Amino acid sequence: MVGLRKVEIWRMKPEPRKVAAVGEELFEEYLRKKKETLSNDFGTNWFGRMMAVLLNNVPRGTYATFSVVDVTGASRTVEAKRSISYSLFNSTYSYDCGGYIGIGTGTTPPTRTDYRLESEVARLPASATFADGGDVVAVSATFTLTSDVYVTEVGLYLREGYNGCIWLLDRSLLDAPVLFPTNTPMTVAYIFAV
Repeated sequence: MVGLRKVEIWRMKPEPRKVAAVGEELFEEYLRKKKETLSNDFGTNWFGRMMAVLLNNVPRGTYATFSVVDVTGASRTVEAKRSISYSLFNSTYSYDCGGYIGIGTGTTPPTRTDYRLESEVARLPASATFADGGDVVAVSATFTLTSDVYVTEVGLYLREGYNGCIWLLDRSLLDAPVLFPTNTPMTVAYIFAV
């Protein structure tokens, strides 16, 4: 099982109809409970677009792109599958790329079109870990601030190396503000089930 998912098989003729499903009850129950209890908890459109392009098969000799709004508010086209030198995940030869985590003091509920934290205080490169045979991937960054800050929002970003484009994958509000005391390391982690 990869994360929380369901698998469906559909017969398409004469009329489309589902003939089998795996994990359907758990998946639908999760979505129902999420809408009831976590109404402001969802990833961005950019995250969904990125995942769809990464899992979409692209024939040899062609390429795949998707559009995002970066942290500056500019619309960008990201080349996810092209050549080794320009591909989204193979561009560390001359540039840094990968995950970043941001923290902020914003309180406006998240939307699927958010492209940055509402009031970002800091953003740092993230480290990701997975232990073979384990159940989770953890993406984290440790912040040490120079003044006391009550953090109310966190964000997960991705930076493309080739053009330096950074886009928001997730923005979440905390249930209550968390004090990040002066000169005290505080680690923020996104944890994904696999």
